[in-house]
Amino acid sequence: MAKYRRRNTTAYSTYGSVAYAPAYDGSAVRAPRREEELQRAPAPYPKRRQQVRKQERARVQVRQAGTVAPFAVVGFLAVAVFAVMLITSYTQLTVANDEMVSLRRELSSLQSENAKLSAQYEKVFDLATIQAVVGDTMVRPTNEQVVYIDLSAPDTVTVYQSGGGASLFQSIVDGVGDIFGSIIEYFR
Repeated sequence: MAKYRRRNTTAYSTYGSVAYAPAYDGSAVRAPRREEELQRAPAPYPKRRQQVRKQERARVQVRQAGTVAPFAVVGFLAVAVFAVMLITSYTQLTVANDEMVSLRRELSSLQSENAKLSAQYEKVFDLATIQAVVGDTMVRPTNEQVVYIDLSAPDTVTVYQSGGGASLFQSIVDGVGDIFGSIIEYFR
């Protein structure tokens, strides 16, 4: 096997802060290199008096007004219309939620009132009292008199339009009128 020799590539054999500066030759002043010796220092320029210049007011260049793109106007109008429609739909949603809360309160009060009235009805309804008032004329129904209703068939609904079908233009005009009507109703 070949022997591996470690060669010392640095020109010094000291440890400490000098170990990181291999070009340090022991003097505090560095010797100039050849490239630095060949270059001459530039001659200083003679001082000149600075001339005082009058400050001129900068001219403002005014750009001519450009034309407005029609698509930009249509786009801004469309965004404005959609924003108004969004606001009105939120207000309608808020009104519907308020109505729902009030209807739920009313439903709970009506259910409690129904329970009270059902209890009063059960107190009043007495089969013995009715039999005494009617007498022997009250009889149970026979099988021919009993009718059963079958509700297993699905429900069907037929809707007829009055006055024929409206044209497409008329339905669009009616829709736009409804939108503006809801906007006006919101601001009242």
